[in-house]
Amino acid sequence: MNLFITFLFPLIFSTQDYREIYKSQDEDRVKYALKVLSNKSNLTSDESCYKAVFECMNAEYLINPYQKLSSFNRGYSTLNALINRYRNNAEYRYHRYMIEKNAPSWLIDTNHMKNDRSVVRARLNKQHPMYSFIMKTMN
Repeated sequence: MNLFITFLFPLIFSTQDYREIYKSQDEDRVKYALKVLSNKSNLTSDESCYKAVFECMNAEYLINPYQKLSSFNRGYSTLNALINRYRNNAEYRYHRYMIEKNAPSWLIDTNHMKNDRSVVRARLNKQHPMYSFIMKTMN
């Protein structure tokens, strides 16, 4: 039965599932979601965002400093590229804000926090599934 669930579960992940995994901050769930997203050939922009965020989060779980830096840089670079393409996406901006807020300052070339915070506050719709969580965690 576990084998069946392991193969079926990745096929039914949705953006909401990734949001719940993000909110949980659970290492095992983050690693599993990253594995699922890494094995997908075509990602939506939301899936690309969460893959990038999970790569940054995964850096915290790694031991090897080179792997930590590589994972963080890969995720952060992907997230920045997404934001360049979808400048008004408040959810993507929120994730970059939180990454920059929690990462060591020497890892970040350009601090986008002030601008990202403004975009999130101005553009995040109250009906967004993560609205309450985002507003609470940005304070």
